[in-house]
Amino acid sequence: MAAGNVVSLQRNSPKFENMLVPTDGSVLSIAAALKAVEFAKRLDVRVVAFHAIPVYQYPVYVGGIPFEYPSEADYETQCRAIVDRYLDLVVKAAGAQGVTVSTRIEFNSAPAQAIVEAAKRENCSMIFMGSHGRGGLSSVFLGSVALKTLTLAHIPVLVDRPTPEEIAHAEELMSQSAIEP
Repeated sequence: MAAGNVVSLQRNSPKFENMLVPTDGSVLSIAAALKAVEFAKRLDVRVVAFHAIPVYQYPVYVGGIPFEYPSEADYETQCRAIVDRYLDLVVKAAGAQGVTVSTRIEFNSAPAQAIVEAAKRENCSMIFMGSHGRGGLSSVFLGSVALKTLTLAHIPVLVDRPTPEEIAHAEELMSQSAIEP
């Protein structure tokens, strides 16, 4: 690798001020987000907590749209309310550590692309995200947002596999906030 391609992650570097922290609401992503807040504190950078919600899909059946199916406006309102609770965990953790944080929610059915685009819009110098750690055939069939993000991003992406203790801590925080892990 040429020296010109190396990204410096030095404290107080003008190139490293914002870090995107995407979460999908899973306990693993919340655990990684909590670790990202600690990392941001060490580097004295701002955290942008991010969540991509799948775009509303109209159900089409032979008989038409089912009566009990939510409208697009109801879907978006319900999703935002749920995601706000996930992101609030990150906001509270950042506040407790003295880390500046902002939140962003986007409706996009391609989460990896949404993560990369949000990082660019927010002038982030790094993405810090969790991984479910699926390997082998399950990653082929299920896909890997982390892998796709690594492929698409032109900035450093730190992929974290939380420890069992970190997962237990995230589960506890989620339970305290009445969020099912």
